[in-house]
Amino acid sequence: MSDTEYTKVGRFMFLVVWLIFFGLLFLFFYSYQGAEQSEYQIASGGITISPDKQGHYYLDGYINHQPVRFLIDTGATLIAVPQNLATSMNLRGRYPITIKTANGEVTGFLTRLEEISFADFKLHNVKAVIVPADDEELVLLGMNVLSQFHLSQEGKRLILKRNQDARNH
Repeated sequence: MSDTEYTKVGRFMFLVVWLIFFGLLFLFFYSYQGAEQSEYQIASGGITISPDKQGHYYLDGYINHQPVRFLIDTGATLIAVPQNLATSMNLRGRYPITIKTANGEVTGFLTRLEEISFADFKLHNVKAVIVPADDEELVLLGMNVLSQFHLSQEGKRLILKRNQDARNH
């Protein structure tokens, strides 16, 4: 092979490597883009939620009439609102509280939410905690809310139905 043939093969291989790299990069971002895209359906007094690709359950809802994205978290005691969202919603923490997380202990601040809503459900005067997370956009929907619902699972779908005794509150 002559030098020009090696140069042509080298350029071709260089192009192939870059095409593979950009193809893999595209696939990575395409799959990541759907990470928070769980779907839900409202029917017969309940809500059925399908998990996202990572197995998490998300709901669109409102805190004090402002849109938020909830992540259902049965390991969270209270609703957890990231500090950046709390600031944008003018939520004020009242009392400091130590919170145990997977990453250790942090100090959050207790607050009350006038109203939270998702699907066809509304709850008033709900206890929450503001957590120091300035880069997070998700609100953890904790057990203080989830305990007012009957949770069941059919296959991978999560079903929430309002408890009978919670309807009167």
